[in-house]
Amino acid sequence: MNNPLTMPAPEAFELLSINNRMSVIDVRSEGEYAKAHFGNTLNIPILSDAHRHDVGLTYKMEGSEAAKALGHNLVSGSYKEEMIQQWCQHIKSHPQEPALIFCWRGGLRSRLAQDWVHRNGCEVIRVDSGYKGLRQEALKILESPAPFIVLSGMTGSGKTRLIHKIRHFVDLESLAHHRGSAFGSHFGTSQPQQATFENKLAQSLYQAARNTVLEDESPNIGRCHLPDSISTRMTTAPMVMIEAPARQRAFEIYQEYIQAPLANGVLLDELENCFLRNIERIRNKLGGLECDKIKSLLKQAFAFERLDEENIDAHLDWIECLLTGYYDKQYIYSLSLKSRATLFKGSWRDCLNFLKGLQNE
Repeated sequence: MNNPLTMPAPEAFELLSINNRMSVIDVRSEGEYAKAHFGNTLNIPILSDAHRHDVGLTYKMEGSEAAKALGHNLVSGSYKEEMIQQWCQHIKSHPQEPALIFCWRGGLRSRLAQDWVHRNGCEVIRVDSGYKGLRQEALKILESPAPFIVLSGMTGSGKTRLIHKIRHFVDLESLAHHRGSAFGSHFGTSQPQQATFENKLAQSLYQAARNTVLEDESPNIGRCHLPDSISTRMTTAPMVMIEAPARQRAFEIYQEYIQAPLANGVLLDELENCFLRNIERIRNKLGGLECDKIKSLLKQAFAFERLDEENIDAHLDWIECLLTGYYDKQYIYSLSLKSRATLFKGSWRDCLNFLKGLQNE
């Protein structure tokens, strides 16, 4: 650290990635934050979107000094005091940890915020080069990630559930807020912007230990796209493969995509209509007759008013048809395009035990 109140971006990125207990304040506007941000950060803007618009307009019309004067005028009085109180409250919430603050380039906004916080009895370290510098560090990690293992297996084999049972993993679907298929969107949540997804992925990869596991994914996880360097590495990374029969995988899908959403308050009709739309989206790939067959089985399953043994079997029927008629074929074709060495192949439990043993070496 060159100055006790400033920190270079590489060092700040390291702290931001490995320490989720520290206070990290991003003072960019809410619009800037929504477009791209890092995990473990809190957005408390020094200038709102409306403020930035007015300051930018003044800069174009009247020049730099007039824009600065307007900015100081906008951030004054009770607005300023409330903002400083929020900053200090967040800094004091983790008194044993260093606190960081940054803006777009580590310039005027974060300097002002740092000064005002200091005058109110709190200390915070300003990140040199701000978000832009942190972003450059993230891109370096994405370009040259540490070696990892890919956990593979046909849809419904329980890959996501397995990686959360081991110590070192990166959950790509969680970072993307999507399960990586036509049915993968999460009810009530939206996917992050691409830059935010990449930033959080870089933070996760920075923490990667030896034999860290990534779940097998296609280049696109919903609307989030894996960086080319990661996607390319996944095609040749060593692999552990879960083997599971179709009916077992159908039950896994049933629990995750039907039972869990209903338990969380999603309405039966809403869930049924969502599945029907998603199946229709892949009609051309399924073929018209197969598509209509699966939709008919789905409607029969959802016609039951409550979940019981007969109803569960009806759901497993349409899910199994979808797996064997579409997803399994997609998986087999995708796997044929990759040149991976297979470290281990077996049941869900056997793969879990193998990976635990590997990470304990």
